[in-house]
Amino acid sequence: MSRKGFLLVRYVRYLARFKLTPYGRILIYLTFFAALGSITVEIPIYQMFCALFFLPAVVEGVGTLLRPRLDVRCQVPARGTAGVPLKGLVSVQNRGYFTAFDLMVGFFENDRAVKHRDADRVVASLRSGGEAEIPFELIPSKRGRFVLGSALVHSTFPFNLMRFGGTAIPLPVLTVIPSYESLDFCEVPLGHRGRPTHPAPLLGAKGDSPEYVGNREYVLGEAAVRLDFRAWARLGRPVVREYQDEYSFRMALLLDTWQPPGRKARSEDQPAQLEAAVALAAAIAESIHAREIVIDLLMAGPEIYLFRTPQAGARFDSILEILSITEGSPTDAMRVIPGPLTEVLDSISSIILIALDWDEQRREYVEQMRESGRGVKVLLVRATSPAIVAPVDSEQFLTVTPRAILNGEVRSL
Repeated sequence: MSRKGFLLVRYVRYLARFKLTPYGRILIYLTFFAALGSITVEIPIYQMFCALFFLPAVVEGVGTLLRPRLDVRCQVPARGTAGVPLKGLVSVQNRGYFTAFDLMVGFFENDRAVKHRDADRVVASLRSGGEAEIPFELIPSKRGRFVLGSALVHSTFPFNLMRFGGTAIPLPVLTVIPSYESLDFCEVPLGHRGRPTHPAPLLGAKGDSPEYVGNREYVLGEAAVRLDFRAWARLGRPVVREYQDEYSFRMALLLDTWQPPGRKARSEDQPAQLEAAVALAAAIAESIHAREIVIDLLMAGPEIYLFRTPQAGARFDSILEILSITEGSPTDAMRVIPGPLTEVLDSISSIILIALDWDEQRREYVEQMRESGRGVKVLLVRATSPAIVAPVDSEQFLTVTPRAILNGEVRSL
């Protein structure tokens, strides 16, 4: 393509994506059809063509003359939830000499999954030196990470046919976590393996001190720092405070997004099945993150994550961000876990496995983990029968349909 052709394409894209409003596009279409009558001046439609042709020229001249000069600030969260409106605010100050009319905010570089719901919100006029605020709402239709590009504050004066100004504010990358329904209860099978011989501090607890459980009589040789002088004075004999250390059970949350090669790539239930599995994983993580059970290991598709931060809340936030970008995987991650992560799994007493399919390899892996002393719970997300017959166990093996999960019908596990 020649340089002139490239510039022409860029100019047409500029007109279509920013410059022309929806009413301006209609005007261009009408002008094109009216041009059919420009063959001769004897046809009355010729006068209509002239009017339609010169109207954009007038709008361009007036709009350029009164082009607003603005200072703009934008506040928008960097994280949202799929399907939930994301509220932001644009602050505008007119630093020009003239009053600015019909100020609007637009997002012309957004991903198609993020919609601007109130794009018609307008500030009718803003005098020189004045300030105004323009709230807006963005609705992400699916989870993931999306580039918002820039927010452009512009004027559509006069006649709302063209946009002028276009003061841009760069926006951060938006992380959209999955939408899910909270669980009333999630039972976690606690195995006897992975419990520490010497109690470890409870993750997420405030402070570093062990839990105070009561008093007992002093035993010769105990540290004097534990003496309870008030109780000693009340009872007339030395008494010490007794403490009990608390510890957390470690668990692994395995989201198996492997899709067998034999399944059709265009199967209509695959997206719903994957989204339901991700939503279920998020709901389980929320249900247990405040309890005395912490997630040390997360498998999401072919990726495996180990958490080292001592804050349970930070782990939960990280899990949601990981689930926001989890996709279906052609790689069978169950072949990876038993090998290099054996040492990590030694400190884990519970495993919750969320799978899209069930086969002989997964059955053997679950049996191996149970024989090693770990509590294992399997949640099979399917609407149809799996490749092999799944075990019937209402406590340790549950089959839930994607529709039930997405409709919020799964309340306890």
